[in-house]
Amino acid sequence: MTVKKMFKREVSTLIPYKKSNAEISFYLQRRDKNAKQLPDYFGFFGGGVESGEIPENALLREIKEELDYEPYQYKFFDRFEFLESINNVFIVQVDSLFEDGIKVREGQYGRFMSTEEIDKEKKISSSDRYVLGQIFQSLN
Repeated sequence: MTVKKMFKREVSTLIPYKKSNAEISFYLQRRDKNAKQLPDYFGFFGGGVESGEIPENALLREIKEELDYEPYQYKFFDRFEFLESINNVFIVQVDSLFEDGIKVREGQYGRFMSTEEIDKEKKISSSDRYVLGQIFQSLN
C-alpha cells in the first residue's frame, strides 16, 4: 500500500475593510476568468508563502505585486487550515481613499462588498465565506 502525502499550500492574504456605523464592507478580488482555481470567483488578494519565507513577508511581497500597495497598520487576524490550504489572514481598516492609492494588477478588478452582497454572491468559495464571517463577528 502506498501512502500519498498531502501537501497543503500555505498562503498569506490581506483583507482590507471599511467600517461605517454598523456597516462593514470588504475589498475582494474578482479572479481572472481563466484562473487555474476558482475562475471568475471573488476572493482575497495575496498568495503563496515561498520556502523559507515567513507569512508576513509573503503578505507584503504579494500585496505589492497585486495591488501596488504597501499596507501599514495591518494586523494578523488568524491562521485558517482547510483541506487543501493554510491561509494566514491579515486585515487592515482603510478609508474612502483606499482605491485611489492602489492599482489592481491581478484579477479582473477589486471592489468593496457589503456583507449583504457577499451573502447573495454565488461565486465566493465556502472557505472564503467562513473567513469573512469570522472577521465580521470579530469586528462587531
